[in-house]
Amino acid sequence: GQLIRPFTKVTRIAFGLPMGGDLEYADEVTLARALEGRRELE
Repeated sequence: GQLIRPFTKVTRIAFGLPMGGDLEYADEVTLARALEGRRELE
């Protein structure tokens, strides 16, 4: 794998999009809610 630059924040979307789902098929509201509730990975 590749190393991530120091101080780079890595997050995971909260909900609303299935794993492996295509963003083309997500409506604006679902995508906005998924990004608003994202969680930082440690």
